[in-house]
Amino acid sequence: MRGRTPNPLTLRPGDEPILRQIAHRQVLPFFQVQRARIVLARAAGVRTGDLAAQMQCDEATVWRDCQRYRHFGLAGLLDNQRQGRSGRPATISPPPTRPNRGTGLSGTRGRGAAHHPLVG
Repeated sequence: MRGRTPNPLTLRPGDEPILRQIAHRQVLPFFQVQRARIVLARAAGVRTGDLAAQMQCDEATVWRDCQRYRHFGLAGLLDNQRQGRSGRPATISPPPTRPNRGTGLSGTRGRGAAHHPLVG
């Protein structure tokens, strides 16, 4: 068999029944159901490429979900927050400098023609 040796995923005691319940639910968020199905399939020995094709996702998604389960357990797998997010922190844009500031382009006071030609 070609390729890398599969890295088996072992489930923690007591997690399998919970994951099976989540995998068969239709009222939970999609990402939780998909992650539960991915972890169960990898624990059963399904290869990453085959599982990605079956789940219609990228192989990186399968790998990332398995790593999430390995490092953070069931709670981390089902959490929507991104663990270890890199990059600039999310911020909200500041309000305008003046509350009475007009909108639109400067130099356009009305509906008439522009004060300069667009084509030279």
